[in-house]
Amino acid sequence: MEARVFVDSLSRLSTLSGGIYGQFIEHLGRCIYGGVWVGSDSKIPNVRGFRLDVLEAVKNIRPPLVRWPGGNFASSYHWEEGIGPREKRVRVFEPAWGVEEPNEFGTCEYIEWIRMVGAKPFIVVNAGNGTPEEAARWVEFCNSRGSTRYARLRRELGYAEPFNVKLWGVGNELYGRWQVGFCVDGEECARRTVEFVNQMKRADPSIKIVAVGCDYDPGWNVDMVRV
Repeated sequence: MEARVFVDSLSRLSTLSGGIYGQFIEHLGRCIYGGVWVGSDSKIPNVRGFRLDVLEAVKNIRPPLVRWPGGNFASSYHWEEGIGPREKRVRVFEPAWGVEEPNEFGTCEYIEWIRMVGAKPFIVVNAGNGTPEEAARWVEFCNSRGSTRYARLRRELGYAEPFNVKLWGVGNELYGRWQVGFCVDGEECARRTVEFVNQMKRADPSIKIVAVGCDYDPGWNVDMVRV
């Protein structure tokens, strides 16, 4: 049996969001260290520590946005450990993947890289063993134009203008028992998400926040929306 498909190239039903073509980088394996970041003293060709061939390859993809720092990594990442002079940043044990995290690639490095790529930033906050207050400080650090503590800290680090991060995520795969700080059901996740949203919106009411949905449990998503 033959079938024919006719496509009307002049008919437009809707506009696709560029966000569905977004990309994702995580502190896992060689994605960040050895991939995105090699350090300025590396023999591998780089621009201020960012690996050149990877940078050019990602630029050629033209992603509309790139999500960071994870992934499972996000659920135990404390962003304040990854700012300031790199030689003063502490190495920590990273429980999601069971490795040491040198914290050489943090918020400022991510923003610099994302700007060179030409994409929009999408930051996922730690909703595993982090707190809503910690997340709100991160929003303040990135977006505040005021004279608050973390806005001043950003300026002291050499970034006078806000990073203007408008898209944020609360947690990663919180439905999974493999996740640091996982939730037992969608209702618990929803209540935790609301706590984060309330604090983060106080720091910047204009941001958009993405919650965690579940791809295999419709009941989880119903609870998320209901609560």
